[in-house]
Amino acid sequence: MRSLRIFANHFQPWLPHKLLGALQRPLGAGRLSFARTFALIPFLCMASASNSYGQARTADPDVSRLLRQNDELLLNAIHRGDGETWNRLTTSDFMYVEEGDVNRKPEFLRELKEDGLAPLIITEYEVQVIGDTAQVFYRDDVPQRPGGPSTRNAHLLMTETWQHVDGAWLLRMVHTDRIRVDPPAIVLSPQQMDELVGTYRSRAMTYVVRRQAGQILASTGGTHSVVLKAETRDVLFEPGDVWVRKVFQRDVKGRVTGFVDRSESTERAWTRVSASTSLLPLR
Repeated sequence: MRSLRIFANHFQPWLPHKLLGALQRPLGAGRLSFARTFALIPFLCMASASNSYGQARTADPDVSRLLRQNDELLLNAIHRGDGETWNRLTTSDFMYVEEGDVNRKPEFLRELKEDGLAPLIITEYEVQVIGDTAQVFYRDDVPQRPGGPSTRNAHLLMTETWQHVDGAWLLRMVHTDRIRVDPPAIVLSPQQMDELVGTYRSRAMTYVVRRQAGQILASTGGTHSVVLKAETRDVLFEPGDVWVRKVFQRDVKGRVTGFVDRSESTERAWTRVSASTSLLPLR
């Protein structure tokens, strides 16, 4: 539920790590194949365990319509503090999974509070059915809040497991992920770029940063170069890779001494061994 509330109250235009770079692409554009494959893993496991079910199939329109209506009710209930609707439409062992946290049904219901905000808006919705189970994945847009920051890049990807129990479709699990986009890039001056240029080492690996044709290029061990963009003077990122930032470090005189590859809870330190971009022999 945290993402639903974070996006409702504290949205920032980009957010670090989780599902994979593919999640920042829209459904139907041929760029969510990994996310779709990931979402269908439960089906693959079920198909292996039970030959009677066979392949997953696109849900009948009536089932898709019903589940979408249920999801719209649930999204609205988040902001109305409506525990009765969530209790009625979920199984007794319902789980809400987000950013590594798992909330069981009692905890989830206790956290529901009226906040007066409009619910998320479902923009794309897809349902696959196998036996008595439906796997749903859909994209939400965050409505603009009066006086709030822009929500132009605020989207969620929801993956759900519904099961047909005693004649009714009940929600068994929800996985919520925030769709990441690249942060806005700034333009560095040639002098600012040159301050970052050099050869860096981390254990047995070498990383070279250079300036070429007004861009910052980087490569590891002489491999193919990638373009880096600047989020701030000392924070670079590779477009399309929303998980990692290169945070450059300076000494008391302002000279760059190295950088850290930072991906949320993990990081790798690189030491600047030369201002030259020529690969140096390992010592």
